[in-house]
Amino acid sequence: MIGQAKRLSELLSYETKKNTASNKTIAVTSGKGGTGKSFFILNLAYLLSSVGKRVLLIDMDSNLANIDVMLNITSEKTISDFLQNRVLLKELPTNIRPNLDVIFGDSGRLSLPEKRAEIIDYFVASLEKFENNYDKILIDTGAGVQWETLYLLSKIDFIALIINPDPTSVMDGYALTKLLLNEYGKKEIGVVVNKCDNKGEGETSFKNINTATTHFLKTSLKYLGTINYDNDVYRSIKEQVIFSEEYPGSELVNQIKNIACNSLLNKSKVI
Repeated sequence: MIGQAKRLSELLSYETKKNTASNKTIAVTSGKGGTGKSFFILNLAYLLSSVGKRVLLIDMDSNLANIDVMLNITSEKTISDFLQNRVLLKELPTNIRPNLDVIFGDSGRLSLPEKRAEIIDYFVASLEKFENNYDKILIDTGAGVQWETLYLLSKIDFIALIINPDPTSVMDGYALTKLLLNEYGKKEIGVVVNKCDNKGEGETSFKNINTATTHFLKTSLKYLGTINYDNDVYRSIKEQVIFSEEYPGSELVNQIKNIACNSLLNKSKVI
């Protein structure tokens, strides 16, 4: 078990500096499961690392983690070990590709232990230890509107919300946004519309959710981009390979590249 004195010291340091994570940190979330959130963040992480960006991908799902399954990797230690105060966060990264480290999630855990807010604050404080080691830290949250997810999102400066074109996904994304804003105040939230037939379908879906948030929540969302449906996505997941590594020239990969450059790295050139 990690010493309580060390944990308290890091928490106090965190409180005196700031109450949110570094702007190097991006959380990717969704209002429901099945939107392709984990697929998106894994491929985003790989593409950033492939052009020399040092990336840490963290699977924060302690209930139904996906990143380990998608990579066909079994990790002896997961984020649950940190949340249970068994290890330090710096002990968890596993290097899977050049410039790309992963902290794996877990499955079969119903919830965080007691003092959940303190644990998440400690997690965010621990992220500061990585600021000089990585160019981007990407956090894959659990899907849905659990308290732990909302509280973690409140600590992150930039949030990428993944939705699909179907009305239920748009409404679930709106519900998550509403709860987050009502509970914790204004956040910078960008939207990726995944599994689209074409760009127009994605733009229409974004317009629908943004119209609702602008009218009812007085907050405008940022359009990050559209990702089209691709039959090879299922094949890559089934074969447990990284899509962007197997199909580097596909339209889908170029769409994720554009999202990374135009929206997340503020560059005009596709990586």
